[in-house]
Amino acid sequence: MTKKVTINDIAKLTEVSKSTISNFLNGKFAGMSEETRQRIQNQIEELDYRPNRQARALKSRYSSLIGISVTDISNLYTSRLLKGMMERLQNTKYHTIIMNSDLDEEYEQYNIEKLLDEKVDGIILQPLKTSSIDYNSIDSNLPLVQVDRHLQPLIWPAIVSDNAEQSKILTEKIVREGYQRIVILTPPMDNSLIRLKRFEGITEAIKNTEVELEEVLTEEVKDLFSSDQRIWENIRPFCEDDKKTAIYAFNGGLLYGVIKILNDNQIAVPDKVGVVGYDDGSLGELISPGLTSIVQDPVKIGYKAADLLVRNIEAKEQKAEIIIVNSELKMRHSL
Repeated sequence: MTKKVTINDIAKLTEVSKSTISNFLNGKFAGMSEETRQRIQNQIEELDYRPNRQARALKSRYSSLIGISVTDISNLYTSRLLKGMMERLQNTKYHTIIMNSDLDEEYEQYNIEKLLDEKVDGIILQPLKTSSIDYNSIDSNLPLVQVDRHLQPLIWPAIVSDNAEQSKILTEKIVREGYQRIVILTPPMDNSLIRLKRFEGITEAIKNTEVELEEVLTEEVKDLFSSDQRIWENIRPFCEDDKKTAIYAFNGGLLYGVIKILNDNQIAVPDKVGVVGYDDGSLGELISPGLTSIVQDPVKIGYKAADLLVRNIEAKEQKAEIIIVNSELKMRHSL
């Protein structure tokens, strides 16, 4: 049986102390020359050394584990959030446990309990609920960063898009284009602060105008192109009368899906109906007609969330704050 390589072996071969090897493995390079770092790295790679995480955790009281809980891993926006997180955590001492709630609140709670059982050093949470009280199983002192949305009251920091402001800017553009009615296409809003913020931006922009506002509620979107026949049945009356109408989709799946629905039913965009919304994956310019949309940067949001969590873990402190990552309004040909 091949003998397991230890820190002692690495130390002897590189002619440095065990504490230097330990500092290297924990990413603590202060006072360590580049030549020493490279020598240690070469020896670790040559011997295929893998540190014992459990032993390190018992000794240091830290697990080097970060728990990540997302709402729906199949969603393109969420997968890009994860990409940003992984980019930040690459080449660090931290390992990740990624849990998918699959838009199920009970499943989310179960996942969180599993992460806590693993003694994670911190959590990145994309919450399904809106109230902090619903997450009271999490110690408020545990480093945690909310991503994409945040709970109320604010206990932990959050990294989010500028939902209300961009929604207001887009709606003002709709009004200037002479549209008489806006049809909001959205999953239920009462359990989603980000949707409420988008709605807030719309209502602020049409205040003191005669623009009508209609809501068409859908189920949560799990497919990239959500072309449910029921959506067509609900929006059809607004597409067939003479009132100039813009459909505002509250997420990427609905945005791409409504274009498909309208094309399937030979409703010309934008000649008959305008279409705008949130483009989670920057596909708007690839679809015909090009979609006027608010393009978010989930990779950047995910990166910033992981960066903030690491800094808070190592500083052993955190501040309840909301950090905004700006989106960009892309004017194309669907309005």
